Amino acid sequence: MSLLAYCFSRLTESKNKHKLKGFKVTDVNRTRKFGVACRSLQELKRKACGKLNITNDLAEINMYLLDGSLIDEEFFHTLDNQTAVVLQRPGEKLLSDADLLYETLKQVNIDYLTAGEQASKFLSDNLKRKIAILHSVLNRDDSKTTLSRREDHPEWFRGLETNITTKEAYMHRRCQDRIRSYLYKTIEQIKASETWANNQQARLHLHRIIEYFKLQLKEDHYFGYYFDRSRSFSDESKQCSDQVDGANDNCYDHCPCKLNKIEITEEFSDDIIHSKDEIDAKRISTADSRHSKRLAVDESEISPYVVFSREKEEQYALCDAMGEFRCEGIWHAKSCAYGDRHRINPYRSREELILFSTWNLDHKIERSRSLVPQLLKYSEENIVDKNIVFGLYDNLFTVKNLRLVHIICHDKGSHN
Repeated sequence: MSLLAYCFSRLTESKNKHKLKGFKVTDVNRTRKFGVACRSLQELKRKACGKLNITNDLAEINMYLLDGSLIDEEFFHTLDNQTAVVLQRPGEKLLSDADLLYETLKQVNIDYLTAGEQASKFLSDNLKRKIAILHSVLNRDDSKTTLSRREDHPEWFRGLETNITTKEAYMHRRCQDRIRSYLYKTIEQIKASETWANNQQARLHLHRIIEYFKLQLKEDHYFGYYFDRSRSFSDESKQCSDQVDGANDNCYDHCPCKLNKIEITEEFSDDIIHSKDEIDAKRISTADSRHSKRLAVDESEISPYVVFSREKEEQYALCDAMGEFRCEGIWHAKSCAYGDRHRINPYRSREELILFSTWNLDHKIERSRSLVPQLLKYSEENIVDKNIVFGLYDNLFTVKNLRLVHIICHDKGSHN
């Protein structure tokens, strides 16, 4: 692509980014619905709060799609007109696991599920055992598992408030949502700490680390490929970029690699067209690292840490080429004690996709009890060198410390 074509495409995307779009807004109780027109996520939050008579600080408000996907500023600009969104205040829940299971049970027609009262009683007693039962009754018809596009398997996409047209792209996004939630929870815990409130030097360290986490997660695609079967080890053709729907850009609309290009355009939108080499010279420097290439972050503005690119072989899915996931077992075990009984393929059917939401990416070294307190302690002691920060990043967001587990193998107690 020529420089002129590249600049024109980026400027066009920037213009579309600020296009006025309409949304249908409701609260977690789904009792009221209003129409809202806005150009940004912040404007959507502000107008939605006005319609619903909510006075909370906008920073405390989250917006979700009906399928539970968290909307951030980047994702906001990929949404279609008239998308239905749900406003969530602190302490409110969208859908519990029991709600999701109830809908699943209705789909597979469990005989004794004849009334809401019976369903409530069924789900209130030993939920984990009921999930095990549900695994055994799911339809194991593999005839549509390999299908990918919406038009080929429309029932799989039924009820999903998304413009994504392939299963792989949707699963990629759902994994990104989970990793984003770890980032948001980490930031929330840091900013709620006494260290952040009372220690200015530590606060500066923490601010730089947070900004580094954000930049590195964008470079890492928020690890969306963990749930993307096109990145399985058995797929010899996997690429660094995600090509779906015949897109020429080789990445999803919500992928960080594409969003970063938009950010570069905005950063240099001062009526002066810089060449690609000039932009690279401003943003990129080389440095020795544990990986082959690292992109330098401007220390004076954001962070003293450097953002690195991962090798192709590091960007792999946790499932096989068909999309089947296997439980890795409770955090202290070498493998799952339940063997083949704890496996699932969310690509097979809508029911298994819903049930997959009860599987967890579990921290072996716990985020809230261990990792964030460690980070606060290091910042207070002024010993947040790059190796410590890189190690914390890996433990917070990567499979170095995360393992995919069935709900039965998810130990919510202290991991001592």
